[in-house]
Amino acid sequence: SGCAKYPVFNGDYTRIDVASGPEDIALDTVGTNERLIISCSERRTTDYSSNGFYEYNISTSEVARLSIEGLPETIQLRPHGIDIAVVNGVKTLYCVNHEKNAENFPPAGRQSILVFELLDGKVIFKQQLTDPLIVSPNDVCTDRKGGIFVSIDSGKINSKTEKLFSLPRSYVLHFNGNNWSRVGDKLRYANGVGVENGRVYITGTQESNIISYAINSDGSFSDKREIPSMKGNDNITFSGNKLITTAHLDFIKFIKHVNNGDKPSPCAVYSVDLQTHNIDTLYLDDGTVLSAASTGLIYNEKLYIAQVFNPFILEIPLRN
Repeated sequence: SGCAKYPVFNGDYTRIDVASGPEDIALDTVGTNERLIISCSERRTTDYSSNGFYEYNISTSEVARLSIEGLPETIQLRPHGIDIAVVNGVKTLYCVNHEKNAENFPPAGRQSILVFELLDGKVIFKQQLTDPLIVSPNDVCTDRKGGIFVSIDSGKINSKTEKLFSLPRSYVLHFNGNNWSRVGDKLRYANGVGVENGRVYITGTQESNIISYAINSDGSFSDKREIPSMKGNDNITFSGNKLITTAHLDFIKFIKHVNNGDKPSPCAVYSVDLQTHNIDTLYLDDGTVLSAASTGLIYNEKLYIAQVFNPFILEIPLRN
């Protein structure tokens, strides 16, 4: 099918140029900050010189690269999903990290969660979390109690068979500060993960619904619920009583876009009311303005959209 069935986005927007692969964004308003933290990683070439974390100052519209202190030379930075939380009084940045040619190496030490202290203008490396269960991590979020949840998008890293046949072999991990454990049911390409009001919400790129569970005191899940959604969902953020996520609307076009940034990949950003389950489309595009939207985030009546590959994000005014 052609892109004709998806319109070119014709609303107002501001393009914010950053580095390649701004796949995830997180809001930092702790203290005097009013900024987006942007996780950038080159995904089409082997030039990783621009990989890292960038900040977009919402007040001044300025973009700056955060310096990194203390990262061991043995760790190659290829960031993916991120989350920010204040843990024991320390503003902390959690980051999914994929090292070069990770599929050729054991998971431990190559697929990991990096932990940084987040400061003005820089991050300070604190630790690298590894475990054999961290096979193919995608997104990370905190449980608001010092632990974290991580989506594992496939049972075997870069498994084409799992994606082709939509096999339910991915899962979510919980880290309680000491140990890792699988929680919830196996999923089809678990992707975004987010916690709100005592429940964890999970998007599966090949699932037809957004799945949620109540979080028990030990980090395990119960009370599974499902919310109808668009297809091809990615990262999760929240705005009031609404869940914000994105949709990759044409898998074949997405695959073509992986290798060629000039080939558009239709996408959408939409909200789901967590009480009524009503869906509101916030952004819809055939890929001309922005392709492969990965994260949507609302702040001060503006929608910010990240994408998987091309080197910019969008800022879009929301009108009532």
